[in-house]
Amino acid sequence: MVFESMVSDLLNRFIGDYVENLDKSQLKIGIWGGNVVLENLKVKENALSELDVPFKVKAGQIGKLMLKIPWKNLYNDAVVATLDGLYLLVVPGATASQLRTCPYNAIKYDAAKEERYQQEAKQKELQRIEDALLMAARRGEETGVKLVD
Repeated sequence: MVFESMVSDLLNRFIGDYVENLDKSQLKIGIWGGNVVLENLKVKENALSELDVPFKVKAGQIGKLMLKIPWKNLYNDAVVATLDGLYLLVVPGATASQLRTCPYNAIKYDAAKEERYQQEAKQKELQRIEDALLMAARRGEETGVKLVD
């Protein structure tokens, strides 16, 4: 079918970076309802590489990907994607030879990233303390009790 081939090509452009060998045999389309169902998709090994996660996908499968496409109002309504049965086998983000020689070097330490994380944690803690003091001050005003400055 021509329509299924067109939809398959379009989906390959958008999700082709994440799944392997998407073809029209995996496609079930409800044209007027806007339902597209893809079954038994194989997840690519580099699917999560751009997300800066400390692991790599070794193998993966999506049991069912359901898309609800609002054909009549594509510019204003959202396309809703639902995954059913996502299975991933992940390994630490290092090569096999690095893991064999020293498993503790599997995840590289990023000092700048760690510093940002610690700074954000400190800022959150300071904000939490300030909020608690502000709330205590408001309660004190309501009850007539003044906090010491």
